[in-house]
Amino acid sequence: MMHIVQVANFITPTSGGQRLALNSLAHEYIKRGNRCTLVFPGKTKSEWSDGERKCVQVPGISVPLSGGYRAIIKRKELQRILIDLQPDVVELSDKTTLSWLPEWCRQNKIPCVLFSHERASDVVSERLPKLLPVKRVFRKWAQNIEDHTDAIVCASNYAAQEYSRISHKVHIVRLGVDHMVFRGSAGQAPDISSPVVLFAGRLSVEKRPYLVIEAARHLQLQGHNISFLIAGDGPMKSSLAASADGLDVKFLGRISDRAELAEIMASATATIAPSPFETFGLSILESLACGTPVVTATTGAGPELVENDCGEAVASDGAAIAQALLRIFSQDQNRLRMRCASRAASYSWYSSAATMLWLYSSLRNKNLRAAA
Repeated sequence: MMHIVQVANFITPTSGGQRLALNSLAHEYIKRGNRCTLVFPGKTKSEWSDGERKCVQVPGISVPLSGGYRAIIKRKELQRILIDLQPDVVELSDKTTLSWLPEWCRQNKIPCVLFSHERASDVVSERLPKLLPVKRVFRKWAQNIEDHTDAIVCASNYAAQEYSRISHKVHIVRLGVDHMVFRGSAGQAPDISSPVVLFAGRLSVEKRPYLVIEAARHLQLQGHNISFLIAGDGPMKSSLAASADGLDVKFLGRISDRAELAEIMASATATIAPSPFETFGLSILESLACGTPVVTATTGAGPELVENDCGEAVASDGAAIAQALLRIFSQDQNRLRMRCASRAASYSWYSSAATMLWLYSSLRNKNLRAAA
């Protein structure tokens, strides 16, 4: 049995993919007899149990322009918490203010594995284009991690490209999907005479939701009767709603019920995941598991999931997305949806966690041999 301590920045009770991945992996760790604790930032310090694991909230600073995310900056307090928790391994989900942690873990003979949820170069270029000095700060953070972390876990080949210089430390572990929740709807393809297209994700610039509006406008101008659904919330909501005026676009808001989201995905004719920065694309995999094809960007990890004719990877452009949707609608829908479900069938959180636990066990055993 191991005690796995997950340490993360930039997650909240309502955040998306990273939080889902941490929760899903923790559930599988615990099912196999391990203990798991989550340490993350909030307004104040507090501790509780979520029914499976211990949760420790550490005071963190509010990150400007992030939509409510926080980051831990007080080292000594986090160090005291980790000493009290006595982890067998630290699973680090941050490459910024916690980049010092791998070195501290090494000094205290605790294996530390970075779970790389996003590429730092993408964050800098997309969110901080004018703050050039930040690039040097990110490079210093990255060097700390590369020098001292025991292993780096990436969910895709695209994510792993960031660590080409230290590829010997990189392990690619694909994420999973809950097949009991995300599955086809009664085995029937949607009515192709009135297609419905879904976008599910955070309404922020890196997710490119405005391309959904552009695609809807292109198709309407061409005389196509296609409805668009946008599920999610975020800083771009007001501007998106204004730009969608006069189009057949409905904003559903954030859908916290996973079963409800799965039902919407399964009933859609196609989904759009246009972000060029996805390091895996959980919503893409969930859509495929529902039998629904996906239009994604040509860059990022999306193309790694939609291979085998389960959708299309196209340029981040409204016109290109619109044409890809029309090509998808022209296909045999039953065969297409069978290919999508088949593509997602081999992805599971059980498999993801099993690989992670194998890695953690090997690192712990290595430490024990070194100490003997």
